[in-house]
Amino acid sequence: MQLLLINSNRFKQPWPIIPFGVCWIAAAVEAAGYDVRVLDLCFSPHPAREIESVVKAVQPNVIGISIRNIDNGAGYQTQFLLDDVLNNTIVPCKEVFRGPIIIGGPAVGISTVEMLKYLNVEFAIRGDGEAAMVEFLNRLAKGQSFHGMGGLVWRKEGKIIENNQPFVIERIDDLPLPKPYRFVDVNLYRKYNSPLPIQSKRGCVLKCTYCTYNLIEGKQWRLRSPQRVADEIEDIIQKTGINDIEFTDSIFNIPLNHAKALLCAIIERGLKLHLHTMGLNPGAVDEELVDLMKQAGFKEADLGAESCSNITLKSLGKNFLKNQVLRTAALFDNKGIPLKWFILVGAPNETLDTLEETFETIDKASSPWDLIIIGIGIRVYNGSPISILMSKEKTYCSEDNFFRPTTYQCKGLAIETIKRLTKQHALHRANYFMYDEDEKIPLILLRLGTVFMKRFFPSQPVWRLFIVMRKIQKAFGVHYY
Repeated sequence: MQLLLINSNRFKQPWPIIPFGVCWIAAAVEAAGYDVRVLDLCFSPHPAREIESVVKAVQPNVIGISIRNIDNGAGYQTQFLLDDVLNNTIVPCKEVFRGPIIIGGPAVGISTVEMLKYLNVEFAIRGDGEAAMVEFLNRLAKGQSFHGMGGLVWRKEGKIIENNQPFVIERIDDLPLPKPYRFVDVNLYRKYNSPLPIQSKRGCVLKCTYCTYNLIEGKQWRLRSPQRVADEIEDIIQKTGINDIEFTDSIFNIPLNHAKALLCAIIERGLKLHLHTMGLNPGAVDEELVDLMKQAGFKEADLGAESCSNITLKSLGKNFLKNQVLRTAALFDNKGIPLKWFILVGAPNETLDTLEETFETIDKASSPWDLIIIGIGIRVYNGSPISILMSKEKTYCSEDNFFRPTTYQCKGLAIETIKRLTKQHALHRANYFMYDEDEKIPLILLRLGTVFMKRFFPSQPVWRLFIVMRKIQKAFGVHYY
């Protein structure tokens, strides 16, 4: 039995993402005794040609297609990405392959039924794809029915005939290590400073208004052994020489004790690392954590502040308050760790006063060399708490279960007004990065900037080049926007 796995994600902003989820599945399928080939289309100039060539060479029995994003996640001027998946992956596959095509990935876990219909395919997997894909192949090899298979959503003759619950693997440590260097060319990604992704857990117990993590991965933490994660990091360094690692957990520092144990396990290995993580939760940061992060190799940190107004934080369903955001920022500043602040404006209960409070607080609490990343508005996704609230308040707020981009509209404060005020504020600050505009930096500039920073300022985060460029523009009287 031969499986062809395709990474359909060709979206490269703000940098290309190594498809480690595909590699997890490839490793699991291989460990189960099946042959697997991965086709990564991220940098492909001619996807249809590559698909045709690989299908002819491999002669797969099944094609699995990973879909990372429905869109770019922006709440304002959202960029829908599934047209590219349809035209450059699904259609070319159907032209040269007549067997079962099965889709999976984070995006599929959000809008499974809508995606099956839009892409006109028969099978989808929700939840943990490693075991579910193996089960699918087992049943296919034995000629068994797919009915009742965990995680499977099955569409036949235009109708959903199976819509099973997401597949959940309780012990992630039982999975073989993904080892992405075995399945994709990681060096292509390194040209753009793309870090190698690592997961230390799956699931999330938090209830943020806009988030779908607990829909995709479950509402409980499933923790990996700190030693197992350290093994994975050490293996990657030994096999590739790459030491730039990013933790892609929903929240890295909750549970706090697990994060600390993980950092201790990494420190014990004595590895020279450049670590990153997705937005740190300010509700679970203390001085010991920051010290351990610095010892382990964190040269920068992402602060998931979202807002600096308690009113807005409450409406976002956050488990922390403004004073915890400020305390966390001060701890990192005292330890000399540069910060990227992630701010979301346009949340429920956002007003002119809360917007002004957020900007004034950031200006006082952040360093001019911190990067302030601003997202305008909330992109509402199916199954998120805010989508449920909107559906109750207005029955016809979405005709497709929020599949196509839908932006939350604040009561009494139009999204266009929020955009205008935010832009006016950003115009006077070189370190403000507006996600809906600045993420579109051409790849060639990202590559050149990466080379420049690593050559001349290796101890500095690459993203500080953005601030330098803005300061130069300001000095010469050139407008940012």
